[in-house]
Amino acid sequence: MNSLTQLEKNLYNTYLHASRTTRGKPFNSRKDFSNISEEDCFTLKKITNFFNRFPHIKVEYYFRAPYIIYEDQEHFKLDFFAKMSAVKAYTIYMKQIQEKDPDSPEQIQFITDSLKFIGMFCIKNNILLEQYPTFQTGITYNWMKHIKENYISVYSIMEFPNVFEVLKEVPKDEKELFLGKEDANLYLYKIRYLKSTTAKYLVQEGIKRINKHVTLKK
Repeated sequence: MNSLTQLEKNLYNTYLHASRTTRGKPFNSRKDFSNISEEDCFTLKKITNFFNRFPHIKVEYYFRAPYIIYEDQEHFKLDFFAKMSAVKAYTIYMKQIQEKDPDSPEQIQFITDSLKFIGMFCIKNNILLEQYPTFQTGITYNWMKHIKENYISVYSIMEFPNVFEVLKEVPKDEKELFLGKEDANLYLYKIRYLKSTTAKYLVQEGIKRINKHVTLKK
């Protein structure tokens, strides 16, 4: 009898949810896993191990990505998500989201997730929110790593005025490595952000809420 952990069951239902909802079909979570195939059981364990190795990968986005990128394909079997093809689709999809208009539904959800991440990151590292743009756990500013690894939307940092001051001190090759050649100049995103309505309000209010919850431990 195949045995799955609760995490693996949750992953399977996330996979089902993405495969159904992206095609406009109703979704019902699977509760009985007693007859799941040995192949799917093995694949789920492999995918779980992948997410454990790369915790910055957003699970829901990962399973949704190929349906958005490869619209002409009706269905992707579970084993597809244990291959590099799925990683490639996810990378392309996250890049597309970063480039979407700040007020688009996808970007708004990404910004919401980003603000939650930033708040938790500050609490975990015992820093004030205002310290986030200059905080480093290595030789590179963490916010730059967070953008590159798709932890945060580029728009989620637009209310930090010192981000642009910090960026002036970053070597060009490092900017391109972490932000890409186009992303190295954040001023384009700043202009888009200033023209936005929902995104700008969301970030401003989010910053206020985070500030209320982030306090330094003595």
